Amino acid sequence: MEINNYYTPFLKFKVNEVAGISAINSKLKEELTPFFDIARKDGMSRDEFEEIVKKCCRKAEKYLKEFPYIFLDSFDIPDAIATAGSPNCRVIIDEFAEFEYVPVLGLDRAANHNQAIFDAKAGYEIISDKVAIRFQPDEFASFDLIKDELLELIEDGGKVFSDWIFVFDCRVCLDSNRMKLATEIANFVSAAHKAIEIKKYIVVGSSIPAAITDIAKPSDESLVSRAELEIFHAAQSMVKDISLSLGDYTIVSPMYSELTIAPELLLSVTAPKVFYAYGNYHYIARGGRIKTGGYGQYDVIFEGIVSKSFYRKAPYSWGDNFIQERADGMRAKNVTPSTILKPTICAHIEYMARDYPK
Repeated sequence: MEINNYYTPFLKFKVNEVAGISAINSKLKEELTPFFDIARKDGMSRDEFEEIVKKCCRKAEKYLKEFPYIFLDSFDIPDAIATAGSPNCRVIIDEFAEFEYVPVLGLDRAANHNQAIFDAKAGYEIISDKVAIRFQPDEFASFDLIKDELLELIEDGGKVFSDWIFVFDCRVCLDSNRMKLATEIANFVSAAHKAIEIKKYIVVGSSIPAAITDIAKPSDESLVSRAELEIFHAAQSMVKDISLSLGDYTIVSPMYSELTIAPELLLSVTAPKVFYAYGNYHYIARGGRIKTGGYGQYDVIFEGIVSKSFYRKAPYSWGDNFIQERADGMRAKNVTPSTILKPTICAHIEYMARDYPK
């Protein structure tokens, strides 16, 4: 099996997303280095955050040991819940001290975030010699504007970390000026490559907004051109001899947060949705409200997918096999809005890591 080593899946550190990546082929697990964000929840307290990170660590120990390493970030967690002298990343440092992960820095983080990571590495609380810097579009718009701040950060961190990874995070970029983002990334990489020794450049984004109805209507099929792929390929063509790495947020929006709706109302507002990637597209099929149409709508969608010319057939991945079995009537349990993530994330990652054209 040939692996596209340049691919990095970005995931929320949640049960079904961990389950999805844990179901991929064992060979892929030896090559991939997934990037996890701790998922935010409205009204989250520091105590709740600490408990969530403890659960994430247990999941990592159980399901993620086969990967060379993972990236781990608290990007989505509000700085407001931090306690005095202890930024949110400190919780990750404490819980994951025995697990190899790449910590993530940023120019826009809490004042003590980056220093806490440097201090932890100096104190042998972080195993990895790799560290990432995550840039937002307003930061990678101009290397010259942030050059002094960036070089100072790398000079400080270079005392404890040897390998630096840059992440250009385009977030939801479906409605963005794609060529502008690609050009800015290419210009930034070209300038940085001359000034700093960087191990890896990752370009990541998503074409899935927080509200799925913006791109896919209920009881319908949609085909969405993936803006993040266009940005990546355009940037790569501009830098030529400098190799870029592709990232994506799989099939979950980077703007995802935990729902706070009452459970008894959930089925009244939720409709099945299934993503399937091929070429430069997301195929999206949706059903009607689960309360009226039932969970069986997922199986009807699967029947439709297996009839498509782009379906990669059951042997391709655990996720594709799941789709085929459901379409064939092997239905021991209902598929739900939560459990649909495991097979579809698995199918997505297998495709992007193995066969997505470079």
